Amino acid sequence: MSSDLSVFARSFGAEAARYAAARPSYPDAAIDYALTGNRGVVLDLGAGTGKLTARLAGRADELIAVEPDDQMRAELARAVPQARVLEGSAEQLPLADGSVDAILVGQAFHWFARPAADQEMARVLRPGGVAGLIWNFPDRTVGWVSELYQATRDQAPVRGEGPRDLELEWFTAATHSWVGWQHELAGAAGLRELTHTWSWVITRSDAEKAAIDDRLRILTTRHAELQGELVRFPLRTKTVRQYRR
Repeated sequence: MSSDLSVFARSFGAEAARYAAARPSYPDAAIDYALTGNRGVVLDLGAGTGKLTARLAGRADELIAVEPDDQMRAELARAVPQARVLEGSAEQLPLADGSVDAILVGQAFHWFARPAADQEMARVLRPGGVAGLIWNFPDRTVGWVSELYQATRDQAPVRGEGPRDLELEWFTAATHSWVGWQHELAGAAGLRELTHTWSWVITRSDAEKAAIDDRLRILTTRHAELQGELVRFPLRTKTVRQYRR
């Protein structure tokens, strides 16, 4: 991971509580596609505050969550007490060889060092086990969504629609799925809270954050759909599924 990337990757702990409250979860269809019926030992890798972990709680015989950030991990442990929460990273997993039936990664794979993370994921997965990489992407074809990202002066590393798939040395060729849905927020205030969980906003100065808030208030006055008690944020969720060779 480059130093520029690591600054963004390490930023989330400072806003762990806000992240837990404002960030979207993941649609059932995406999770089911990733798991393909696996109910054994399921690992949520880079689990953050447990957005994905919580959705896996009824889908695994044993649920493990690995997260490197102390503050994010504390939120995770409170939110999903039925999970075994461990400190660790994608590049150094605190798990035995072949001990996991499925690995899911929600909104985190682009931060992993590669190919070290791919090799480590392959190490802990049993042969034939599944890896599912999941991302929520904003639907920027919606006018106000595109304007929102302009207002926050998105300077995060360009990721497109996710990094390349897991290395074929250890995994089968990938299949992909897309699901469209909406994340419901508590009005314009909820939308502001969401933007303050984005790494390129978290890492700004207080003055820059205040300027972003001013632009968001102006944006709200221009769009009726941002003025009610509920704001529906349109998302497209991508799932990449691969199997351990």
